[in-house]
Amino acid sequence: MKACIYTPEKSEVKWSTQELALPTPAADQVQVKVLAASINPIDLALPVIPIVQKDCPGRPVGFDFAGEVTIGSGEYKKGDLVYGVARQGSFCEYTVADVSRIARIPKGMSPVVAASLPVATLVGYQALRDYGILSPGKSVLIIGASGGTGASAVQIAKAHGAKVYAVCSGRNADYVKSLGADVVLDYTKDGFQLPNGQCPAGTVDMVYDCVTSMQDMNYEPTARGTLKEGGMYVCTNATNLNDWMAFFVDRLVPFSVQRPNYSLALVDCNTKDLNDLSDMVSSGKLHIQIKEVAFTAEGCKEAVDAIVSRKIRGKVVIKM
Repeated sequence: MKACIYTPEKSEVKWSTQELALPTPAADQVQVKVLAASINPIDLALPVIPIVQKDCPGRPVGFDFAGEVTIGSGEYKKGDLVYGVARQGSFCEYTVADVSRIARIPKGMSPVVAASLPVATLVGYQALRDYGILSPGKSVLIIGASGGTGASAVQIAKAHGAKVYAVCSGRNADYVKSLGADVVLDYTKDGFQLPNGQCPAGTVDMVYDCVTSMQDMNYEPTARGTLKEGGMYVCTNATNLNDWMAFFVDRLVPFSVQRPNYSLALVDCNTKDLNDLSDMVSSGKLHIQIKEVAFTAEGCKEAVDAIVSRKIRGKVVIKM
């Protein structure tokens, strides 16, 4: 099958020059013909994370997918349309997925829209929910509010009654306002810093940082000042490998080894939460802005370049 893979040499994301074998599902998995897949920053970060980098070379890129079941398992039968997180990559013609990490595509939802949801939107939903932001009277500062996870987080927080402070560029300000943000902060203005007059110190219950990473700038040292006492700083990426290692160790021991009032956010894909997202989309509370690219060498490169640029609005989806 055709695929976009992590190259064996440097784990770069490239179109495979060789046909890959079709993946075979285990008893609790389905095989799926991929109809659409979307790209996330984590797809490009995996090769530099020590605990997972050894598994990257030669493997198809991607997690998010939507497609048609070709080999069923449990309640899922051949021909069912499903979406979720793939076990063996999604930038490929066929993949396999655990039945616990997929859900049915609702009637009326396209595979392209479904494929845009699992990682970026789900991780924001889970972070906001798990740290108690999804209720009236709560407040959150979302950094990177026009991107895939940030734009979804703005809408989800507003749909549940929270007050949203949103950081984005001036050119995306109207777009982010249209998503429901209460206060929009333009980071491109001269002298921009946090806290500031629009979002003073001690204002928010949570910072959801979708920008800070090893490849980009680090907002945390200053943006942390916007938190109320006891507030949480939640980041979708880390500025150093120690934070990544602490996050994974945190899941294995009965006490926290992450920094105080800080956590990385990594998606926990499951059927119930995917259905929650489907309901939000179907009810009109959540809309994903999507740029479609083709499943070709050029299309996959375009998707990668969009993530690297850090300038995308919404999600990039590869349509098969």
